[in-house]
Amino acid sequence: MNSAVFDTSGAASKHSSGAGGTYAAELNAVHQCLQAEKADLEHLLGPIHEARVSPRQAYALLTGAWLGLQELRESQSEFSGSSARKAGLARLIEQAFSHLRSGEAFSLDASDSAFEQACGRCLETGCAPRLVAGIRAAQARLATTRLDYRRAAERYAQAASVEGLDVPLQWRYQLQRASALEALGREFMDSAALEEAIDLYETGVLALAPREERPDDWAATQQHLGNALATLGQRQRGTWLLEKAIAVFESVLAERSREREPLDWAATQNSLGYALGTLAQRHADSDMLEQSVAALEAALEVRSREETPQDWAITRNNLGAVLLALGQRKKDKTILKQAADAYKDVLQVWTRERAPLDWASCMNNLGTALRALGEHRKGPRTLEQSVAAYRSALSERVRERVPQDWAMTQNNLGAALHKLGEREEDVQHLEAAIEAYDNALREWTRERAPAAWAMTLANQAAARKALAELSGDVDLVRAALSDFAAVGEVFRNASHAQYYELVVEQVALLRKLEQQLLHAGQA
Repeated sequence: MNSAVFDTSGAASKHSSGAGGTYAAELNAVHQCLQAEKADLEHLLGPIHEARVSPRQAYALLTGAWLGLQELRESQSEFSGSSARKAGLARLIEQAFSHLRSGEAFSLDASDSAFEQACGRCLETGCAPRLVAGIRAAQARLATTRLDYRRAAERYAQAASVEGLDVPLQWRYQLQRASALEALGREFMDSAALEEAIDLYETGVLALAPREERPDDWAATQQHLGNALATLGQRQRGTWLLEKAIAVFESVLAERSREREPLDWAATQNSLGYALGTLAQRHADSDMLEQSVAALEAALEVRSREETPQDWAITRNNLGAVLLALGQRKKDKTILKQAADAYKDVLQVWTRERAPLDWASCMNNLGTALRALGEHRKGPRTLEQSVAAYRSALSERVRERVPQDWAMTQNNLGAALHKLGEREEDVQHLEAAIEAYDNALREWTRERAPAAWAMTLANQAAARKALAELSGDVDLVRAALSDFAAVGEVFRNASHAQYYELVVEQVALLRKLEQQLLHAGQA
């Protein structure tokens, strides 16, 4: 078998945390991208440090926290009604917002304390239900900026339960309550929280937004429900949650129209395309992959680089992944080139300066698309471009910051060099491939990531076999045999029959090569 034996792209958890660290690069990237005050960002980094999330996750969480802080600051005007001026209430509300302004007085804790006093004063003096609920919602937003999603959900529940509140506001706060639980489940791998959010969307939130009476609110709820189902479905081996998410998105599209709500319609098309692509790869279903492509391309008819650059980049990135899977299944060079082109487009928005880890991720994906395309083209140029893309990705995907991503790209680099070395019969490329695989194995150890370790070691053994065929070095053959013996043990114990059969095949070829080299040495 030529080139790499196993694909390790999904072998290690993509949610694995990095080494923590100071997140200085992430702070600078958010500062540059959003023109945010550095002092604000430094305050918001505290909970992120405590959570010890990966740098990429830190970038997303810090961005979300700052945008939430901005929304909270802008909401001060909502508290300017007559009831807010009762018995010192205005002073407490002003104090709460004063602690959210940039400067030495900035304090999320002090702001929350002032809001709590304001809520107590409201309950004592009989404020309007909308004001009481608004204060609780402000506290929920504060909790979200501190990544305390459970507390946020509790505050939104309190807001929704205020007596005398109209139904649309109840719906809004219950939707935000479920969204907080969904965020907890998504960001911190809490599947129980996701299940709680799904149940709340289905049994509580939808009941407050009947489709016949408030179709837009019904569609918004269904969109959230579909996203939560898709997130949980990705984590579970079965397919029914993904299938249910797809059905939900299709129901939303029956209500949302491109003409009336173009951006919302495009968001649903993007979600549908992503869910279809995920399910299609589990079923190895080319027709479903084509349906995914159609949905994502529909979204891109509305999402443009000029008007919605980030949404455009997200959808183009999703499209690249689906086109890559479809092109590999069909062995179609045209589709694989479309995948590479999609990733190149994304790099126009996800630049190294503004979003370094997203840039590196896309560069890694571009390398994979070019590698797949290069395997179907004559000559080395496309494979050389693949190698260059992976090496570019590694300039940001360093082991100290993102060890799992670093290991994955090292393995991918090894695969590209491996194929290039075989294509060109180049010893140096094969030696470099073996070194790249060895780098990946430094992080993907047998104890920490047995499946990824076994697959990468199998790829390294196959590279040693290719090098032995060129160099006539029987010691390389024996090293490869030893590696495959260890790999076979893992696959046999894990009941991976298909992988084990590949190992048996490789061992037989190596035994034959060993005998050929021994006879050649005796002649």
